[in-house]
Amino acid sequence: MRANSSLGSQLLRMGRAAGHGSVDGRVRFVALTIATAVLAVTLLAAAAAVATYEERTERGAARTPVMRLQEGRALAEAPLRIQLFLDDVNDRQVEVVFVDPVTSDAPLPPGVARWPGPGEAVLSPALAADGIGDRYGHVVGGIGPEGLASPGERYAYARPVQGRLTVEHAMLATGFGAKDAGGFGDLATVRSLSVFLTLLVAMLGLPAGLFAVVATRLGAAGRDRRTALLGAMGGSRRQLALLSTGEAAPALLLGTVLTVPVMTAALVTDLRIPWVGYVLAAADMRAHAGQLVCSVVVAPVLLALLVVLMHQWAGPGRSTRPRGEGRGRLVKVGAGLCPVFLGILSWSPTAFATYGASQTVVLVSLLGTVGALATLPAAIALLLAAAGRGVTELGRRRGYPGTLLAGRWTQGRPGYLSRLVAGVVIAVGLLSVVQVYPSMHSASVQGALDMRERFGHSILTVQLPHGAEKRTGPWLEKLPPGAEVALLDSTLGLANGAGEVREGPDGPVEVKQAVTVSGSCGALRGLGLECPSARGDRDVPLSGATSALRALLPASVKQVGVSRAPFAPRQGNLFVVYSPSGDALPLGKLKRDALAVLGPGALVESVGQGWIGGAALLSSQLRWVTLLGVAGVALVALAAGLNCLAEVVRFARSIAPVSVVSGSRRVYASVAAWTLAVPLCVAAVLGALSAVWVTLPYTTPPRNGELPPQMLTAAVAVLCVLAVTVASLAALSAVRESRRWRPRHD
Repeated sequence: MRANSSLGSQLLRMGRAAGHGSVDGRVRFVALTIATAVLAVTLLAAAAAVATYEERTERGAARTPVMRLQEGRALAEAPLRIQLFLDDVNDRQVEVVFVDPVTSDAPLPPGVARWPGPGEAVLSPALAADGIGDRYGHVVGGIGPEGLASPGERYAYARPVQGRLTVEHAMLATGFGAKDAGGFGDLATVRSLSVFLTLLVAMLGLPAGLFAVVATRLGAAGRDRRTALLGAMGGSRRQLALLSTGEAAPALLLGTVLTVPVMTAALVTDLRIPWVGYVLAAADMRAHAGQLVCSVVVAPVLLALLVVLMHQWAGPGRSTRPRGEGRGRLVKVGAGLCPVFLGILSWSPTAFATYGASQTVVLVSLLGTVGALATLPAAIALLLAAAGRGVTELGRRRGYPGTLLAGRWTQGRPGYLSRLVAGVVIAVGLLSVVQVYPSMHSASVQGALDMRERFGHSILTVQLPHGAEKRTGPWLEKLPPGAEVALLDSTLGLANGAGEVREGPDGPVEVKQAVTVSGSCGALRGLGLECPSARGDRDVPLSGATSALRALLPASVKQVGVSRAPFAPRQGNLFVVYSPSGDALPLGKLKRDALAVLGPGALVESVGQGWIGGAALLSSQLRWVTLLGVAGVALVALAAGLNCLAEVVRFARSIAPVSVVSGSRRVYASVAAWTLAVPLCVAAVLGALSAVWVTLPYTTPPRNGELPPQMLTAAVAVLCVLAVTVASLAALSAVRESRRWRPRHD
C-alpha cells in the first residue's frame, strides 16, 4: 500500500513537472485556469438560478391570498376584501394589492408589520425609490424582504377609503399563504426555470464546454507521446490518470480559488447583475449555500475528469506513437448528429406556426440550436480532413513539399481540425443568435416608441372601476384647467378589437364592435371629429384627422358614432382626457386623483402604454440574451485565441527542421497557409452559412427576426483577416526556430 501511495505521489509530481517543462505549458496553464473559473461561474449561475426560483416561489406562495371561506360562514364575514391593480411607473410594471381588512385581527401578509389605515399604503423599497409619493395613499411603511419576490420588485399594499371595496366588487380571502404561488408581481412576468437554464446552457454553457475541451487538448502531441510511452512500459489507467491530473492540478486549483470571491460576494450581499439590472438576493443564496459550494467544487472535478478522458490509455506493449483513432471516432459521432439537430431547426418554424411559442416548442428549438452549434465543428472538420487528401495529391503531383506536408498533416487529424474551427463556427453562430433574437420584437417595440414620440402624455385614457359611475363628477372637477374629456362607449370592450363570435340559432355569428364617442363640441373637434348639428348620433369614418382615436381603437374599427349627449358613464366606459395644446398632462397627479376619487381599479394610461409597458418588459428580458450571448462570444473568441497561440508555438517547433530537407524556408509559409489560414477561412465561410440555418426558428414566419447580411459579411472578413494573421505569425515563428534548430546527437 505504501509503495502504491509513493508511486502515486511520484506520478503527480512528474505530471506537474511535465506541465511546467512542456513547450506550451504556460499557455495551457492559463487556458485551464480560465476554463476552470468559467465552468465554475457557469455552474454557480445555474445553482443561483435554481435557488432564486425556489425561494421566490416560496415567498410568492406565502403572500398569495387564500380565496376560501370556512363552511357555515357568509360571504360578508370574510376577514379580507382584496382587489389587484396593475400600474406602471417609468414604464415598469407595478402591482398594487388594494385590501380592506374587515376585522381588526385580519391576518397580515408577509413583510407587513401592521395594516395601513384608510387612505394609507406600504411600498416595497424599489417602488418607494421611484418617487411616486402618495399615489396609492399616504405612505406609512415598507414591505420587508420576506414579502417580496425579489429585492427589486415593485409592489404595494394599499387600503382604500372606507366603502370603496364592496363584497360585490372584491375578492374575498381568509388570509395569506396558498399552496401554490399566484401570478402576482414579478412572478407574473418571469420565464420558467427550464427556459432560463436552457438559455444559460446555450449562451454560456456551450462556450464554457468548448473552452474546457480546447484547454485540455492544448499541447496534446507531447502528452499523447507520454501517454503512449507509459502504456508501452506497462502503466495502468490509474497511473495515467494520476500523471494527467498532476499536470493539470495547479491550474484547476487556481481557477477554483479565483471563483471563491464571486461566490462569497453572492452569499454576503445583494448583487445587481450588470446590464440586466436584476438584484440577486443574498438571503436566497445563503438558503442554498450548500449547492453553491458544490457547484464551485464540482467544476475542477469535471475538468480533471475531462483531462483524463481526453488522454487515452494506450495499453501495455503498444506503440509509443500518439493515437488519434478514439478522438477521430468522437468527431465522426458529432458529425453524424449534426444533421439531426439541423433537422430540428428546420422543423422549428412549422412547430411555432402550428403550436405557438409553447414551452415545449421553445425548449426543443433551443436544443436544436445548442446541438447544431456543438456538432457543426465536427462536420466541418471531417470535410476539411477529406479535402486534405486532395491537398496531398496536389503537392505530390506538383512537387510542392509544403503542400504535401500540409495535406498529410490535415487529413489524419480531424480532432485537431475540430478544435481549430470550433471557436470560429460557434462565435459566428452565437453572434447571429444574439443579433436575431431581439430583432423578432423590434417592430412592436418601435411601433410603441413611435406612438410615445407622437403623443407623449398629451392624451390619456381613464378606465372606470366597478361602482365608480356616480363619482365621475368630483373627479372631473380635479382635472387640470383646459383639459378636454370625451367618453368612449364600446359594445364589446376595447380589448376585443376583432369582434367576437357568438352562437346564433343558425350557427356562429360574428358580432362587430361598435364604438360611440360622446362629449362637448370642443372635445369632439379636438379629437378630429365633426360635432353633430343636433343632439343624436351619427357615424363618422376614422381618417388621418382622427389619429388620436385611431391610436386608441383596434384596427378592425373603421368608423365611430359621434354624440353630443351628456355623459352617462357606465361600467366598461373609457374616458379620454387630452390637452388641446398638445402639452403633457400631469400623469402622476391624474393617477393619484383617479385612485382616490374613483376608487381602486381606476387605470390612467397614456396612449399605447400597454404596448410600451410590454415592450419595456420584453426589452428587460432580452437583456439576458444579450448579456449571456456577449459573454459566450467573448469566451469563444478567447478560446480560439489561446488555441491559435498554442498552434503557433507547436507549429514553429515541429516544422523547424523541415527547411533542412526542403532547402528553403518558404515551405513554412506554405504549410502555415494550408494548416491554419485555409481551415480557419473555410470555417468562417461555412460558419456564416450555418448561421443562416441556426437562426431559422427566429427568421422564418411566424417569427420575423432579421439576420443582416452585412453583419455576416463583416464577421467573415474579420475572421479571415485573423486567420491570415495567425498563419503569418506561425510561419515567422517557424523561421526563427529554424535558425536556432540543430540536430540532436544522442
